[in-house]
Amino acid sequence: MHYHPAIGEFRRQLPRIGLIALLLTAAVTLIGLDTRRAELPSERWYRLSRQQVMEADMSWRLGEALETLAGRLPFASRDQAWRLRERAVAAWERRTLVARPNHAAAYRLGVIYGHRGYYEHSSDMFALAASLDEGSSEYYYALAEAYASADPDEDVLREKLGVIAERRGWLTDLVLEDVYTRMGREEHARRVAERREARSIRFAAGLGGVALLSGALLLIGVVAILVLLLRRGLTVPEPVARLPFIVPWTIIDAAESVAVLLCAMLVGGLLTSLTIDHLPRPEQWPLGRPLVLGIQYLLVSGITIAVVIYRVKQRGARPLKLLGMRFRGALRLVGTGVVGYAVFLTVMMVVALVTGLLVGEGLPLAQTTEDMISAAEGPAEIFAYFVLFCIAAPIVEELMFRGYVYGGLRRVLPSRYAIPAGAAVFAAVHLNAEAFLVIGLIGVTLCYLYERSRSLLPGMIAHGVHNGLVMAVMLLQSM
Repeated sequence: MHYHPAIGEFRRQLPRIGLIALLLTAAVTLIGLDTRRAELPSERWYRLSRQQVMEADMSWRLGEALETLAGRLPFASRDQAWRLRERAVAAWERRTLVARPNHAAAYRLGVIYGHRGYYEHSSDMFALAASLDEGSSEYYYALAEAYASADPDEDVLREKLGVIAERRGWLTDLVLEDVYTRMGREEHARRVAERREARSIRFAAGLGGVALLSGALLLIGVVAILVLLLRRGLTVPEPVARLPFIVPWTIIDAAESVAVLLCAMLVGGLLTSLTIDHLPRPEQWPLGRPLVLGIQYLLVSGITIAVVIYRVKQRGARPLKLLGMRFRGALRLVGTGVVGYAVFLTVMMVVALVTGLLVGEGLPLAQTTEDMISAAEGPAEIFAYFVLFCIAAPIVEELMFRGYVYGGLRRVLPSRYAIPAGAAVFAAVHLNAEAFLVIGLIGVTLCYLYERSRSLLPGMIAHGVHNGLVMAVMLLQSM
């Protein structure tokens, strides 16, 4: 057999198969040599997913907000605030007692134990965090000195204050208030306490907005699922198989684009990491980091999309239309994307609840974001991240993974096989084993939307809404 529709003519494809194998080997080698690499924007949100401290962070901060608002709002009570904070502490403790503890939970426990006067336990937690996160060991040891005893040396506190104050965020404010109080600087402690209160109120307002949006999406998802069940329950549709995608490229073409993307990500990531290491400090050049990341992402995606467009043009005209850029009936397609994402969110919430009941902890739906959005230096930098994550990423990734990769799979496979295969490729490229299932389920949703609509627009909308919600949670953590 010299020809197969999934591959083409074997002899002509052998050089390309060799090139793909070479690129994938180079990618694996680069991963083994250096972990610094480029990432798809959404990957940064899953890279620390194993820590699973976001839910506990939210619980603690909501407790602080209710404590601040107690007496001002009828639903805010100190008892409820205390229960939320204790639930957060219990969650952090569980994350340090597992076989593979993480530094984020140990760091938080160290601060909370020190804040409550358990100095010996606090020191143990900071030592654990330093052993797990050696790059920040100086910071953890400074915290250990700050919470060393009930009667600290003021000279030591003054020396460590500079190291501690370099960090930002709600947890740092808690530490600074404690340090200033222990040094007897009541005015400084009062200012930090006022900042903490304002931060808590902003957090509560932001969380309320995210909760309203998520609640609306969940309501839409529940209604859509019920309607689907009623339709399937009251009628027996004839088993009509959808026609395969008529695209001129093969699975070999799709594999080539994935290999090019991986290599471009890894090489671009190494160059980006070296560039960021030599950037001026954020206060001197606030837009430096998002600018470098944006250039890197545009170069990586530009190289990959250029390969895709070149291959499509070789085999037919109007490449964007062949890739699924069809916008007739745009309002209906936008609605399909919103409803599709609402159903995904509803299913994921149910899965997370069931997993939490059976296993004791949920799926890694999100993670700490101390290394990115929490370091944003103002609205301009946040807007730059929004454009990159919520506009550029959905367009590029849908063109690549749904329009090209899934289209090539769907040419030779029925949808029941092509959808999970396309989702698996999408998840694998993110190079994150812990979040593989979640990313794969998102990929299944996006492939299904493309299958049903034959347009990339619903997937772009769903992808953008998902990224926007995750970014909103990231911003909440940095408030």
